Amino acid sequence: FRLRAPLPLSLSLTPAAAGLLAVASSPADAARTLRRLLAMSASRALPLRAVFRVWRELALPDDFEDSVVAGHPHLFHLAPNPAEPNTHILHLIADPAAEDFTPAVEKTRPDRYAFKLQFPPGFRLAKEYRKKVKEWQQLPYAGPYEVVSPRAGGSKRVSKLARRKMEKRAVGIAHEFLSLTVEKMVEVEKFSQFRKWFGIEVNIRDVFLDHPGIFYLSAKGKRHTVFLREAYDRGKLVEPNEVSEARAKIVELMLLRRRGLGNANSSANMASGATSDAKESGDDFVEHEDCLLDIPET
Repeated sequence: FRLRAPLPLSLSLTPAAAGLLAVASSPADAARTLRRLLAMSASRALPLRAVFRVWRELALPDDFEDSVVAGHPHLFHLAPNPAEPNTHILHLIADPAAEDFTPAVEKTRPDRYAFKLQFPPGFRLAKEYRKKVKEWQQLPYAGPYEVVSPRAGGSKRVSKLARRKMEKRAVGIAHEFLSLTVEKMVEVEKFSQFRKWFGIEVNIRDVFLDHPGIFYLSAKGKRHTVFLREAYDRGKLVEPNEVSEARAKIVELMLLRRRGLGNANSSANMASGATSDAKESGDDFVEHEDCLLDIPET
């Protein structure tokens, strides 16, 4: 009695799923996103591997190193990292001052230097807390695309006012970073890869926790994910885009197949399962909207 070796397993996406999975920003839009990302760096440069960590969040093409970076030599330059062998640094050649980038927060500012606040349901603002928030909202700060000189000698001793401005700048950078992402969310660990390059000198988790009107921090499983509150309403994106809608449809296709609803490409099946599937697949953002998680720094 002899057992036959198992045949090799072959898997492939359906044409509908493959088409949706291929949806990404055009090279021109991806180049614009990448320019903004690099312009937030004090040195106008970022490690290529850090960018690779967030290529899906930014809707970059999976071949962005060729189609976007190499395809726009007048904008980007890839050079070896002298501090670490076999790694590369991506540089922005174009002058960001000439680009005149406008931060996304300017579209929703209630007042100069202020951020739009959207506190979770049931969040009560004590009188003293409300006063502190008002003072913080009026505090001037350097925007995410402004060049900030490093502190002389790298001294860790700073005034209370200077530290508050550093914190507000970190809020502005995080707000702009999240605004560049497809779903206005990113894992905290991925964002932390950019912390040094963005010149953020405060604890980034504390920034998210201390500003519940701007950010929502989720700790589902082992992943810590931060959402931009103003981008969501009842757990859904206020302004969905082509990429986010394509990804939502992929989830629908997978859930419909799992439920055994037959032809996952059927528009009737898509309609019949859409509401329940969306509720099932999404979002601890709604589940835990009234929670404020205290996550220790690691």
